Amino acid sequence: MLCYIFVFALGRSASIHAQPIMMKSTRSLTSLRSFVLLTSLFALRPAEAQNIQLHYDLGRYVHPKVQADRPRMTMTVEQQSVDRFGDTFYFVDMTFLDQGAVSANWKFMRNLRFWQGPLSWHVRYDGGLRFINAQAPEPLGSRAVSLGDAFMTGITYKYLSPERRTMLSLTPLYKYIRGIAQPHNYELCGVWRFAPGTGLITATGFFSWWHQQDPRPGWGTNFKFMTQPQLWCNLNKIPGVAPDFNLSIGTEVRLSKNVDAPQWIVAPTLALKWSFGKP
Repeated sequence: MLCYIFVFALGRSASIHAQPIMMKSTRSLTSLRSFVLLTSLFALRPAEAQNIQLHYDLGRYVHPKVQADRPRMTMTVEQQSVDRFGDTFYFVDMTFLDQGAVSANWKFMRNLRFWQGPLSWHVRYDGGLRFINAQAPEPLGSRAVSLGDAFMTGITYKYLSPERRTMLSLTPLYKYIRGIAQPHNYELCGVWRFAPGTGLITATGFFSWWHQQDPRPGWGTNFKFMTQPQLWCNLNKIPGVAPDFNLSIGTEVRLSKNVDAPQWIVAPTLALKWSFGKP
């Protein structure tokens, strides 16, 4: 089912454009839960390729001083599809603390291609919500901020090897971030997928480098960078395992600068993935 489209998971390049939304407890909880429900329902529609991932984040242990409040668990639902006019990818990321979900991030992207060739027109939307300080007592603990609506467009160049085991793409983007002092920005994204041999091991990932003015004290730069390579072992490729047992075990490493903190942050995860279709 053209599972190589998975690599359009650029969306996990979560640029943070937080804007305060001063909400009371019930309103913020309802908004976040409604957001999660809506995007999850979309993700559960029949699709050509779909998966759900659960990540245990080790970032707070690698950086105990600057990432002490980092959520330990992240759940991701992804869906990819292809048609004669191009391909679509969207997902929702939800992070969890002891009390439940504390953030939700939705990303939707579409590559439009009405012609033959490696170039396509790329359009994308990013948005979401997170609690300001989810562990604080009420009412402070229930106040939420918007991650900021970001609208992007650009051109994607994609290389796919003849045997379809290697895919690389590069996308320069114009990026409009609503509600900030300088909304006009730009971004460069690259993605990859490599599935050698029998497909037992799959390597995927992306990088995003973008311009965005950050007025917070101590950040001191207008550029942000993040990459998230993933490595998966697909258990149904092991001899003797049922072909429809679509469980993968693996890891992701989130490497960022001026995104999670002003300094470089390395946050590995331990992960499980179930694919509804080919892993």
